[in-house]
Amino acid sequence: MSSFPTVPVLRLFRVPNLVVVALTQYLVYYRIIWPALASEGIEGLLSPWKFFELCTVTLLITASGYLVNDLQDVKTDEINRPGTNPIEVLGRDTVLWLYATTLLGGFLVSLLLAFRLNEKALLVIFPLAVGILSVYSTGIKRIPVLGNLLVAFYCAGVPGILVLAERSNLRALLLVNPERGMDTLRICLLFMVFAFVATLLRELVKDLEDLRGDEAVGRRTIPVMWGVPTSVKLAIVLGGMVIFAILSPLFLGWPAFMAPPMVGCISVLLLGLVYILFRLQRARTPREYRRLSTELKFFLLAGLGLLVFF
Repeated sequence: MSSFPTVPVLRLFRVPNLVVVALTQYLVYYRIIWPALASEGIEGLLSPWKFFELCTVTLLITASGYLVNDLQDVKTDEINRPGTNPIEVLGRDTVLWLYATTLLGGFLVSLLLAFRLNEKALLVIFPLAVGILSVYSTGIKRIPVLGNLLVAFYCAGVPGILVLAERSNLRALLLVNPERGMDTLRICLLFMVFAFVATLLRELVKDLEDLRGDEAVGRRTIPVMWGVPTSVKLAIVLGGMVIFAILSPLFLGWPAFMAPPMVGCISVLLLGLVYILFRLQRARTPREYRRLSTELKFFLLAGLGLLVFF
């Protein structure tokens, strides 16, 4: 009897990406939100176990998006990156079974969390997020700009859902200590903006990488519609927006960002991004765009370093 193909399953679920999602939520909550609440004696709504449940729901939503995306991308992957789609190894029926299991598990955990937090409104988040990701893969992905915006909004929502869950306690913090409360919300918003714009940049580079396959299946991405030169110029503009987002706390004099370790981390991020943008202008082949896309993924991961120094 052949063993279960573990490696394709890990690739199907994008396990490294899921680790980054979990790490993002952990750092945002335990380095920004929870210390701010604790400083004023406000007990956070998310106990360690409830935080684990919320993180699990986020990971299952993310995983469902990866699965449905691979189900829809079989033809384009055959052109852009032959042999990389896990469905070719696992089979469509197996992936559909894994997708259904992921949806059921995510819904049950979100149901448990909503009742434990007495937040019935949170019940809407899981089916809404899963539905939007499914519509994205089956239709919205083919619409210029809109598909990229949807992915970027989702990435911004990874830390944003923590603010939503703790909104009552954050309001209480604003009443008790307006300055600390505003600082906390500003920092959370900054990381959401950073995630949004940096993801937009990476999605555009991925579209440049996938240009040939997208043209073949009739997808109307930005490079297909507007051409490579215009797309590269737009990517440079997005890169400038990321740079502005990174530097804005220094311009505004936020104390947490003025410490030497934080300034050092910001400097490394800026140098890395400028180097990526410089090479983006010179890139011509799908292989070069693929390498840049990977480097932007590491850039997003390095952005979490800012949270470590709070």
